[in-house]
Amino acid sequence: MPGPINLTPFGFTATESQVYGALLRLGPSTGYAVAHAARIARANTYGALEGLAGRAAAIRLPGRPARYRAVDPRALIAQLAAEQGQALDRLSQALRDASEPVEPESRTAVGARAAANLIMQVVARAERRVEGVLAAELLRPSLPAWRRARERATLELRVAGDVPVEAGTLVAASVPVDTPTILLIDDGQAVAASGAGEGVAAIWSSHPAILAVVRAALRSLA
Repeated sequence: MPGPINLTPFGFTATESQVYGALLRLGPSTGYAVAHAARIARANTYGALEGLAGRAAAIRLPGRPARYRAVDPRALIAQLAAEQGQALDRLSQALRDASEPVEPESRTAVGARAAANLIMQVVARAERRVEGVLAAELLRPSLPAWRRARERATLELRVAGDVPVEAGTLVAASVPVDTPTILLIDDGQAVAASGAGEGVAAIWSSHPAILAVVRAALRSLA
């Protein structure tokens, strides 16, 4: 049985989360119907409905009495992902402006979904150049980030395996499917990954030694 919908990590209240879930179950509904289904006080329900409408998570339909419907969950996810990306961009710029030079670091991710999310975050914020090899399995879920990066950075991307049709204009060439993922972003960040499915193991690093290894690996593939 699916768990409760929790939108609070994205700036919604707990009541808004409950009301959004109720709207998904009920379809277009009045505030009274939503309050009854969600077992929430009517005044709180109307406040949550207006809050959802203000964040484009619900739509207030014309007519009286007022009815609301939930925005398609896929559209909501896309909207939240865009908002999070913009927030990360602003934070990244603020941190660059405010911080002193820091020690190089590394981070790991396990599983294809976690690895793709890691790649999305660094690629979407590329400013000058992204080059390397990416497994086809990791390209599909990270396509929005690659499209965004192309708007302001040079891409030199090769794909290990079959190139998805929708990614054709982003890819320079294909390489054997067993080639590990190695990416160099703005010459200051590197991502490496190997494995498949839940067995994917990925690492992000800004360490000079790892950057040097990735540069050498990319030269050997050229």
